[in-house]
Amino acid sequence: MNGIPSGIMLPNALERRQIFYWLKRISSYSTWRRILEYYRSWVSITEKSVSVANDRGWLRLYEEGKIVGGVPTGRKISDGKGGQYAEYTGSALGESSLIRILKGFAHAEEGVRRLRLGDKRVFQYNAHGEFVMADGAPSYWVTLIDRIEIGENTIDQDHTPHWDEFCFALTQLSEAWGESSPFLIEPQDLNAPSQTIYGDYLRERLPKMSYPNELPEVPDAKELTLVATGKSVPCSGIWEPVYVAKPKGFYLFSAQPSPEGPLPIVGCMSYLHAGSAAPRARQETEKESLRNDVTWRLLWRDDRYEDGTIPEEERGYVFQQPDPARLAPEPEELRGGMRVLSDEPCPYPGVWKCLDDLTLGPQTVAFGIPMPRRQGRRVMWRLMKAV
Repeated sequence: MNGIPSGIMLPNALERRQIFYWLKRISSYSTWRRILEYYRSWVSITEKSVSVANDRGWLRLYEEGKIVGGVPTGRKISDGKGGQYAEYTGSALGESSLIRILKGFAHAEEGVRRLRLGDKRVFQYNAHGEFVMADGAPSYWVTLIDRIEIGENTIDQDHTPHWDEFCFALTQLSEAWGESSPFLIEPQDLNAPSQTIYGDYLRERLPKMSYPNELPEVPDAKELTLVATGKSVPCSGIWEPVYVAKPKGFYLFSAQPSPEGPLPIVGCMSYLHAGSAAPRARQETEKESLRNDVTWRLLWRDDRYEDGTIPEEERGYVFQQPDPARLAPEPEELRGGMRVLSDEPCPYPGVWKCLDDLTLGPQTVAFGIPMPRRQGRRVMWRLMKAV
């Protein structure tokens, strides 16, 4: 057909129903309330880490410059002003990190609250976009941890309590977030094409999702609502790119006639946001990936929660992320991170490190022997290795 790119991959009838159900699920209140709980768990372990570090006096040492985001290497570096300072490596969780994470959580909490009231603007990249603002802290820490793993950055784990649990909680959050956000939350580049594309990735992904026994049909709206690429989307919801032939004739002083259906589908349906410019469609062929101006047809207006209710359908939503096979790390108190004060019986024979005097080397202590003091005062010891 003239005007339609040849060879575009298009979903079959079953896949269209699956994609429609999936887009409703990832944009639902139930999905984002669930994500919020993973965010809350990450906040909780961050608060615990900072609290323990504060109890140990490490936050004060950071402020005094005795620990500057890590431990001194012993190498002296010129400060450019005739003096020298010790080079420090690594970073650690502190109050500033906690504050940033709490601010992100507040945006996520507000986004979920507003979504429950029917406000879909929370998905946009603008002043209303609570979820965009909520993503700043997790994205920062995911990137930092990636750099730590490849050796580009380091983390001072000796002064970062519950680090493994912090990383696990962040992974849980980022996986839950990543299951939905890339296909829904508006990107920073407002000229970017639509966020869903039918191709090899989606064809492989769809059969792995969970669906109800009776998968709903894709609605066929009685009234034809169309919006062209670059024009303002009139309502949030699920839209599908279609081919609309240019009308014959000349219509300078009169309105163009409405196109007659059925309109050929020319791409994958996507969730579009009210007030934003309609994007180009992402279209995949066997040989190339296309970005074309299209006309979008409204399939379903998202008016959920505006009446105060939550659709019954959401009770059946099933999620693939986070990975259920990933086991949570053993709590720090039950592994090498066990801490004991001087004079208390040694609970495990092994190598212990004094946390209140970092200059003191590791000490081997036998089971049942009172933990030693340091220069007559009680100090905190951490189990480094059981023997």
